[in-house]
Amino acid sequence: MSTLPGNQFPEPDRLIVEAATGAHQLSADELRRALEHVAQSGFTPAVDTPAGGRLAGIVWQGRALSGRDRLTSAEVHYLRHVVVQQEWPVGTTLGEYLGSIREVILDPNSGLFTSQLRGEWQLAIVRRSGAWRGAAGFPWLVVEYRVAIGHWVTAFQPRQDLALFTESPHRRRQRWLRHPS
Repeated sequence: MSTLPGNQFPEPDRLIVEAATGAHQLSADELRRALEHVAQSGFTPAVDTPAGGRLAGIVWQGRALSGRDRLTSAEVHYLRHVVVQQEWPVGTTLGEYLGSIREVILDPNSGLFTSQLRGEWQLAIVRRSGAWRGAAGFPWLVVEYRVAIGHWVTAFQPRQDLALFTESPHRRRQRWLRHPS
């Protein structure tokens, strides 16, 4: 369990943890509310994420980045996965990237997978990448939401097969709440 006691989570997050542990099977309404909460949570908004070496030299907002530049988490993920790795189609804007993440979260065909990753509860939402697959993209699009911080921690297209992603040795207590269709 996370370092936060369960009763300190907002209701949608508490529901995710209860479903993850098997303590509660979510009703359709509870699942909808939890997913709407996750879709609106976004990446951590603070400008405190280092650009890192992978983004050094990339031109962003009119200037070349250094690895020490601080950006929002959304900007770092966008630049890494959309601009550098070309997982999304060329020309995808930051707004479209964030919109595609919300689309995947709210899609009733997306799979929902909970696990503890390094001791923290996470909800992974997985769907075929479809129209969001770029030239160097992959078949699945994954969004991960960390309950303890109440924000997305990543959104990307994993190179490995989905089974290898979900069965990572770093994950514990894996549970599918809904398989992708």
